[in-house]
Amino acid sequence: MSEYSMFESKFIGRNVSKVKICDQSFGAESFLSGTHTSQTFVSADNEIILWSVGVEQSEEDVEEPTMSKSSSISHVGDVMGLDYKGGIAAAASSNGSVSMYKLDKMSSSTGLEPLHSWSALHSFKSGRKCPCTDLCIEDNIATCGEDGSIHILDMTRPTPVRSLVSCDSCTLNSIIWVSPQSVAVVNTSGQLKVFDIRQSGTQPIQKFILSSADFSSLNCLDKHPSQHHLVATGSYNGVLGIYDLRQDGVPVTILEGHSGNSISDIKFHCRSPDMLFTSAYDGTVWQWNGGKPHQGAGDSGEQSVWFLADAVKHRIEVSELTSLYTQAGSMSGYPVNCLDVCNNMLVCGGDNGALHLFYDLHI
Repeated sequence: MSEYSMFESKFIGRNVSKVKICDQSFGAESFLSGTHTSQTFVSADNEIILWSVGVEQSEEDVEEPTMSKSSSISHVGDVMGLDYKGGIAAAASSNGSVSMYKLDKMSSSTGLEPLHSWSALHSFKSGRKCPCTDLCIEDNIATCGEDGSIHILDMTRPTPVRSLVSCDSCTLNSIIWVSPQSVAVVNTSGQLKVFDIRQSGTQPIQKFILSSADFSSLNCLDKHPSQHHLVATGSYNGVLGIYDLRQDGVPVTILEGHSGNSISDIKFHCRSPDMLFTSAYDGTVWQWNGGKPHQGAGDSGEQSVWFLADAVKHRIEVSELTSLYTQAGSMSGYPVNCLDVCNNMLVCGGDNGALHLFYDLHI
């Protein structure tokens, strides 16, 4: 079962749409959050906030985690995607644009310095702007949108270096790099597709479907931190799918969770990939603990437990991290939109206008 000794919530008065923990180049105890508008907080402007995390002694001499706002910058449109790598952050907007920022912890001003933006990157054939639904950073930035298009952005150039316009007839919900030459996306028809950005056409090189009997939307995906051919997805009906990109077709493993509620985000733990974390619109965050890898085929001599999940489902432990504050009513009835996890820290946020930090996770 999941164990945590420290927990903190901070009300920020805005719906939290995305969170991203900063890597070691900026400091492991920092993270970014992005917001989106709603009827509850209709007057609040959207923004991207840089937070620092620390530990303080309470009056009872008990260690308690803290979240402190280091800096912030306004954002035009809802923050639909948020990523960070090597001192660079990028945000996707509901108006179809992408913005890039430099994070500088030594800055005497905001700490978030705008570097460049790509306006109206995503739009329908009519010319009307549409949301850029997600993005991810490696050497370049990859974006996807409601227009079914993918764009590859060189951070030093004003226009995309590669565009796969209308490569899908459905909305693309999320995107990841699975190799330096290829990206994987999921769409609202329950499909996972892989595109080689070096090819001149717009056809995927691989295509997977969660189920031929159920075309529920795939909302999110993540790749295994060391076995990049292993991809996990979360669906509208609460199904967690595990795919082996070396095999076309269907998932190698299917697990059901969150009482059938829509999964909003999914993450492998970076150092313990036998653990997966999911958030959902029922206001919960789950930790899936698959245990140790098993001896078998593979470059490392070990086979990921996620390939064997159908055979060892009875050994997969699921812990509901949010039970602590769901019972207290702070998340009850509100979706959890996003999460991120790194080392011993997990941060999540949703439509209750607050951020929630689990610190000192026992992984």
